[in-house]
Amino acid sequence: MATQEQIDSFYRFATEQLKNAGKEKTVDELYDQWRFEHQSPDEHQENVAAIQGAIDDMHAGDAGRDADEIIAKVRNTYHFPTPE
Repeated sequence: MATQEQIDSFYRFATEQLKNAGKEKTVDELYDQWRFEHQSPDEHQENVAAIQGAIDDMHAGDAGRDADEIIAKVRNTYHFPTPE
């Protein structure tokens, strides 16, 4: 896709999202969503392979740290309150 076509596509996408969204989104949020929805076949395949690799690691018992452990560390590091 040529650059002008990408810009036009993003503009149409962002305009439609802002019309239909319950809240305003940042340009970064809109761009991230647009990029996700307009991946090239190579980008899509890379993402699928990364997800499959993570699933394979999980099944092999090599999934890394528990999410609760990571969240607790982030809360402690940045002094976020613990939710009630």
